[in-house]
Amino acid sequence: QGTRDYSPKQMAIRERVFDAIVTCFKRHGAEVIDTPVFELKETLTGKYGEDSKLIYDLKDQGGELLSLRYDL
Repeated sequence: QGTRDYSPKQMAIRERVFDAIVTCFKRHGAEVIDTPVFELKETLTGKYGEDSKLIYDLKDQGGELLSLRYDL
């Protein structure tokens, strides 16, 4: 259970692939953004509304309620 871990070899490959993609996108005018994967539930309900089906609720080991956006 939990999030995925990558080995150093896997990470090197992953970084090369992402660098190639980012370079191509930037060449055509795209800009890079970075958004969090997990957010506090209260943050997302403020963005999407209380009844929204666009978020998935998760609870961390400390009992804090986190959420994952539908697009992630």
